Amino acid sequence: MKAYMYDNLPGDQRLPHDSGRAVDLDTLGKIGVLYYHIPELAGVDKLASERGYKNRDEITVSPEKMGAVYEEKVKTFFDEHLHEDEEIRYIRGGQGYFDVRSKDDDWVRVQLEKDDLLILPAGIYHRFTTDESNYVHAMRLFKDEPKWTPLSRRPELDENQHRQSYVKEFLTLLSSAWPTNYDMRRLAQRRAFHNIPGQQRTPGFSVATCRALKPASLEIFRDFQPTCSAKDNTMDTHMDIREFDEDGLNKPRLQLPPSCDPPPVTGSTKALVWIVFGGTGHMGRSLIKCALSRGDLVASIGRVFETSLEEMQNIHANCMGALCDVRSRESVSRVVQQTLQKFGRIDVVANCSGYGVIGACEDQDEHDLRNQFETNFMGTLHIIHATLPYFRRQNAGRYLIFSSTSGALGVPGLGPYCATKYAVEGLIEAMLYETDVFNIKATLIEPGLVRRDEPDTGNNPLPTWGHFFIKPPSEGYAHATSPALHARRMVQWLGDRQPTSAVKCAELVWQLAHCSYPPLRLLLGSYAIESIRDRMRSVTEELEDWKHLNFPFVVEGDKEMGDDVADATVESAA
Repeated sequence: MKAYMYDNLPGDQRLPHDSGRAVDLDTLGKIGVLYYHIPELAGVDKLASERGYKNRDEITVSPEKMGAVYEEKVKTFFDEHLHEDEEIRYIRGGQGYFDVRSKDDDWVRVQLEKDDLLILPAGIYHRFTTDESNYVHAMRLFKDEPKWTPLSRRPELDENQHRQSYVKEFLTLLSSAWPTNYDMRRLAQRRAFHNIPGQQRTPGFSVATCRALKPASLEIFRDFQPTCSAKDNTMDTHMDIREFDEDGLNKPRLQLPPSCDPPPVTGSTKALVWIVFGGTGHMGRSLIKCALSRGDLVASIGRVFETSLEEMQNIHANCMGALCDVRSRESVSRVVQQTLQKFGRIDVVANCSGYGVIGACEDQDEHDLRNQFETNFMGTLHIIHATLPYFRRQNAGRYLIFSSTSGALGVPGLGPYCATKYAVEGLIEAMLYETDVFNIKATLIEPGLVRRDEPDTGNNPLPTWGHFFIKPPSEGYAHATSPALHARRMVQWLGDRQPTSAVKCAELVWQLAHCSYPPLRLLLGSYAIESIRDRMRSVTEELEDWKHLNFPFVVEGDKEMGDDVADATVESAA
């Protein structure tokens, strides 16, 4: 047996994926995983008697034994899940890998071979795969009748009694000074700021993840109406984005609030001409499908380095496909002109393109920084420069710019990416003031933890988390609980279980293009709402804590001290 931290690098799951960081038996025991090496079957019988395993069977996982269904079976085994009973496997031949979640919610890979026996407690999230030999022969032991019932990981499974029992027994007593991902998900009712001994007050923005992953009740969803705040011109639609149809429940169509004058739920709308940059990504593809299904005309602009021109053709009768590198002003101008030649006008510009590097600020080199800024910020600026003169001439136009919750938060592990999104937010907000007189509208769309709704397939070119590159951490940031690894831990834990639906987001964004009074910002998903709200609350608290340096504080009735106090502010004369 060999146990180590899974490296999370792309590649066949059956490869070793050895990060080089070993995990000992004591660490496995702390998460409830027990290991035995038993050369003789009599030893298995003894253990079964001691632990009350009454039944057993044997299974061979191989292409020869399973035939055509082998790959599908291995894929099922590798889907993250838990069981409501202990899982006991005794390897009779071949090799295989069990991956189990650590206390930090990272993957620990346990390599098993002949005569190894592993016991997984009920309620632990795990998965299994064969190795490159594609063969394992195992004995399964059961306390009751033989059965294998996997419960795939999903937000509501955290309420499962067996999961809660496991959490209570193994995951609640954590010694790390920095909260792990699991800590933060379970502390949903606590404030988003933690006082960590020996450190400055540190934002705990991801505490809100727990709320984002716990579905609201159907009754709340039915009664919910999105609201638009006049104070910050930000629309709150986070309850509408959640899915409630897993059991076949019928939901009302998502709708922007009446204050926006959205398009009617039934009836026709004026067909608009869209140009969508990043049209081959998760959000762009869903948005294009939605617009085409509503009768709009669309120019879908793909990335030159991942899509061929042939793949962009024949998408739909009302869709023109083209390729573009948003980092190049000439490339952007060319596809804008092609769209005008094809459709005669442009009504809506949507920028869904983007690129990010997940890694500590110190670990990202100049190439990483420049590539993110040239794609996210300069790309947006090139799109505006290519289309804004046209919008001014026609005295109408609409920008739908995809930002991110990272445009309002400082997320460890995403520093330069956050900087690019902050820059985009400042650019669009300033431009909106300048161009409102020309009847040009703009909305910054800030989604949080968006998944694609199409299932993963082997030939799907889209990475689950979009265009993000995970950079290996340097020695100073490689510790499992390092704050710099927060974004990486989030990616590893969520996988393809992001709580916010790209299809439902696309529906609301389509309505933005057709409404009369769009907001400056549209937040999508519970994570976006809660994390940005917590951040704004912390800024307000800081202002209150330090405002005495700028405003004189005079006790009522004590006017004689007024002049003395006024001299103690930063605006007083030196």
